[in-house]
Amino acid sequence: MLRKNKPRNRPLLLAIVLLGITLFAASCGSSNNPTTWAQAEADGTLEENFMRSCTQANVGGGLTDLQVPSYCGCAFDALANLYSEDFQLFRDAESRLRSDPTDIDPSLRQLFESCVPQ
Repeated sequence: MLRKNKPRNRPLLLAIVLLGITLFAASCGSSNNPTTWAQAEADGTLEENFMRSCTQANVGGGLTDLQVPSYCGCAFDALANLYSEDFQLFRDAESRLRSDPTDIDPSLRQLFESCVPQ
């Protein structure tokens, strides 16, 4: 009896596997890792991801909870403007900041300090 059930379950198992592969391929098809500003804009999550990381890095720091969103928005705009011609440099800087929020290049530190609300 067990052998008779196996062949019937095989098409169902195959369908589930194919659905899983299709869902995985579809998720990879959306640009979660953009390589250009155009892809980042089309994806729409770049700023959202930056804001989330920046907020997490600055909660409980020297800024109030009300100042953090303004600071992070300014920091994102400053980075985007600085690296507007080279998306890879933006990605590199953003990646370093996510890995270690204290590892800030001196030129970026000055830029970010200008974002601190008064």
